[in-house]
Amino acid sequence: MAIFNQIRVINPTMFVETTWLDDIVTARVPLLVLRNFLSSETRQQVVDDLHACRERIRVSHYPNGALTTLGPYLARHTATPENYFTELRDIQPALPSSLDALKQDVYAWVKRSLKLEQLETAVEPGLGEYAGSIVRFHADGVANPLHNDHIVRDAAESGLVVTQIHHQLSCVVCLQECSEGGALRIYKKRWEPEDERFKTPGELGYQDAVVEDCEICEFRPRSGDIYIFNPAWYHEIDRVAGQTRITMGFFFGLTDRKMKQAMAWS
Repeated sequence: MAIFNQIRVINPTMFVETTWLDDIVTARVPLLVLRNFLSSETRQQVVDDLHACRERIRVSHYPNGALTTLGPYLARHTATPENYFTELRDIQPALPSSLDALKQDVYAWVKRSLKLEQLETAVEPGLGEYAGSIVRFHADGVANPLHNDHIVRDAAESGLVVTQIHHQLSCVVCLQECSEGGALRIYKKRWEPEDERFKTPGELGYQDAVVEDCEICEFRPRSGDIYIFNPAWYHEIDRVAGQTRITMGFFFGLTDRKMKQAMAWS
C-alpha cells in the first residue's frame, strides 16, 4: 500500500517554514518530526521520575484493549467533565517537576515552530485549568486500536471551552522507545459521521474496514523525538514488543481562523 506524502523530519537549527502549520492541519504533510528533541540525560531523568509515580498510573480496560496512563484524559470524562478536574486535582501533587518542565519546553518549541502567538494550557471557567499533558505507557504486547480524536464531536453537548476550536492537533514526545513494533500509522482518511457504523459499542476505536484501501503513513518514534499530527485522521499504534513504549503528549486546538492562538489539554 502506498505511503501518502512524506514525513517531514526537521532539526532545531532549521529555518521555520510558514507553511508547516497549514501542512499539518490539512495533512498534506501527515507528520512533522523533530529528531533528538531531548538529551538522553533529560529524557532519562523524566523516565526515572515517572517510575516513582507508579502507584498513580491508571489502567482502563476494554474488551479489545487497555489504556495505561498517568494523568487524566478528557475523552474519558466528556459526560461528566467535573470528574476530569477532580482527578487532575488529586494527582497533580504527585506529578514530578521534571514532567512540568518538559511540558513547558515542548509548548515553547511548538509555539516557535508553528509560528503561534500563544499556546497555553486551557482553562475552564468555574472548574479550573486542564491537564497540560498526559503520559501513556504501551507495555510488551500492547497495541492502540484504530481511532481518531475529535473533541468538538466527542464533547459537543458539554459546553466546554475546548469545543470552541477550529482545528485540533496532537503533539507527542517519545520518552522511551520500545524494542520492536510500536509504530504510529496514520491513514489518509479523516473521520466522517457515516463512519460510526464501523464503531463497536464498548470497545476502543473502529473496525479496520473503515480505512480499507486507504494510503498509510508509518512512523516509529525514537527516544527523544517530538512529533505533531492531525488526530482527526484515523491512526493506530502497532503492537509493542520488549521495552515499554513511554510517551508524553497533549492535544492543542487553534482558536482563531488565522491559526495564531492555541490552547492545550489532555
